Amino acid sequence: MGLVGALSTPLSLYRIGNALIIAGFILGLAVVLALAFTGSVIYTAVLPVAIIGAVAICFLFANPLINLVATIAGFVLIASNESGFQVVEVAYALYLFAVLGVWFLQHVVFGSESFLTEKADWSLAIFLFLLPATLILTTVFQGDFRVAFSELISLSMLLIYFPVKHTVVHHRLGPRIMLTTVVLMSAGVALLNTFNYASDLAGATQLWQVAGSRVVVNDCLLMVGALISLVLLVYAKGFLPILLSAVALALTFAGLIMTQARGFWLAFAFGAIILVFLVRTPERIKMLTTGTIVSVVILGIGYVLIGPFLVVILEGITERFSSIATAFTQDLSLVNRFRETAAVLEKIAVNPLIGHGPGVSYLFFDIVHQSTDTDSFVHNGYIGLWYKYGLWGLGLVMYFWYSVVRLGLRAFRSDTAERWTRLAGLAGAVPLIALTISTLTQNPFFLKNYLFIIAIAAGLAAGAGHRIMREQSDTDQVHLDNHNSNRQVE
Repeated sequence: MGLVGALSTPLSLYRIGNALIIAGFILGLAVVLALAFTGSVIYTAVLPVAIIGAVAICFLFANPLINLVATIAGFVLIASNESGFQVVEVAYALYLFAVLGVWFLQHVVFGSESFLTEKADWSLAIFLFLLPATLILTTVFQGDFRVAFSELISLSMLLIYFPVKHTVVHHRLGPRIMLTTVVLMSAGVALLNTFNYASDLAGATQLWQVAGSRVVVNDCLLMVGALISLVLLVYAKGFLPILLSAVALALTFAGLIMTQARGFWLAFAFGAIILVFLVRTPERIKMLTTGTIVSVVILGIGYVLIGPFLVVILEGITERFSSIATAFTQDLSLVNRFRETAAVLEKIAVNPLIGHGPGVSYLFFDIVHQSTDTDSFVHNGYIGLWYKYGLWGLGLVMYFWYSVVRLGLRAFRSDTAERWTRLAGLAGAVPLIALTISTLTQNPFFLKNYLFIIAIAAGLAAGAGHRIMREQSDTDQVHLDNHNSNRQVE
């Protein structure tokens, strides 16, 4: 298989050497000219940094694999989800879309083979291609174009599915690199959430504030990261891989608990149960033992860091978890979402086939605030897709979802696939199965970080499935060539 972004070939080393020599020459010349014409010493610092940054960007874009890894890992920089436009968020968005633009330019215009190799690829590509046309519906139903554009930008995060899948399929170490990158990114987000949680605790003045402290961002990302870390831990071999996987699981699982997002707690539990059914008995025993150890470690570290407040926090978490059983009838927020779903279904009945478009609002009576609410956001992800994009949009997305899960599980069950390919298939499929639960009450098709991690998980699963089919095809071709050569000898 071809190496994406290989750096060790003589030609690539020659090009890198030339680039460094030219960059050094330009850097020195620019500094000399700046000092000669302005006499300002500040240019000796600003110009080198700017030129080195430009060279670094050129280096990244010349190496697609490193570029993709930097894009995924760099998501940590914007995971805090601060209000308003942040410079870092804008810079990351520009970098992300530049990476995607260059990748698609290389593979659509200059690529020797199509990157749309599966029906799942085509279903997602058709859905994304038709999205701009839904703005016509926004006009017809008098929607808010500002909200509509925001929704379409969020959905564009699904584009990263294609480079992730391509890397898993074509790079020799693709599955391992992508899994490692996602786990590191998830652990980084978990640390960021932990710092935010500690900040909330530091500002608490009452015990109820301590018990109810939570970080309301990155719940979906941490749930997916925790399940991927669990998969890697179950199949880790050797002390260091087990230790690193356990640390990643501890961080992401603790971060998920801090969100107090019951829907994603249930999703993680559902994913873990699915994993129990998919793995063999030795792996089930390992899940039980390592899960117990990780839980004890989390509690131990928590007690060391926050001491007696740990009991108060655990009481708050336990109370919230125990409320899941009665949430469907007694939790006003959840009951309100069911009423919201009923109101949206009435709107869907008016135009079920093509939908109403993004940014189009609906009315319903909010029993939490005791007022009539006008909103375009639908908490039920399936109903939200149907309302905005009709049966065609819902059908394409659900077919894509089902197809990538099937490809991932096929890779995991393969007897011929190498270990990391099987792990990529399982690690991508299990979180997507788990998300089918949380999507009922938390729409993942609206927020950028949700769609970002969903696209990566789908890329892992689909890439692993296509990789084993590609390897099997190569093996069959070799056998056929050997058979033909033997017949010619005879």
